[in-house]
Amino acid sequence: MNALKVDDLSVRYDAGEVLSDISFTVGKGDYIGVVGPNGSGKTTLIRTILGLTQPLKGTISLLDNDIHSFRDWQKIGYLPQKLIGFSPQFPATVREIVALGLLAGKKLPRRLAAADEAAIDRALALLDITGIKNKLIGDLSGGQQQRALVARAIAGQPELLILDEPTTALDPDTREKFFAVLKELNSRDKITIILITHDVGNIGRYASKLLYLDKKIIFYGGFDDFCHSPEITEYFGEYSQHLICHRHDKTVTHSG
Repeated sequence: MNALKVDDLSVRYDAGEVLSDISFTVGKGDYIGVVGPNGSGKTTLIRTILGLTQPLKGTISLLDNDIHSFRDWQKIGYLPQKLIGFSPQFPATVREIVALGLLAGKKLPRRLAAADEAAIDRALALLDITGIKNKLIGDLSGGQQQRALVARAIAGQPELLILDEPTTALDPDTREKFFAVLKELNSRDKITIILITHDVGNIGRYASKLLYLDKKIIFYGGFDDFCHSPEITEYFGEYSQHLICHRHDKTVTHSG
């Protein structure tokens, strides 16, 4: 089974074409790091995959179903780029926010079963926020709110998890723990992950494949292939190429 297949996708805004002729396949269990410069179309790509932006042309399938007939949205976990700012008066606790990740996929009347409660506890523990589960979301720091939103995205154990710059509000220590959690979800629970990040120097430590996007696909494949590609050497230069592939000692030096 493929988690995602994109074929000949193009997206256009008023100012011009944002994505051109995008084609790639994400296998079930893959961990894809999506990187590229600002304005390269990364967020547009994710929004189009989720049906939030209409393409100029092309087809998309999720979990082997055409996006137009796809109905199992509870199998997709999504964390958008912009952190939601919660008012201090927002009357919901961290646990209630996380529970929304399960309630959204239930039919009326929406109620949580014992298995759901256990799933919520697991998500809270994974993000190390069990100790603040009864605090109001609006009373927390931006980093704590971000962790709560990530916990909400994974509470239902989605088959495909899509995260757009999820570590922006996290301190370095929490960021490392967060990446470890994603790696565990991918390797142990076989959750397919698509992660947009600006951290090109570290994504090679975690992801299994790299998609480098700059309005078109510059590269898609494994990090070893990225490392040894003459075309990538020509595009990035050898020094930057090896920093991104993260397959070398950090003392990479310029050749010549």
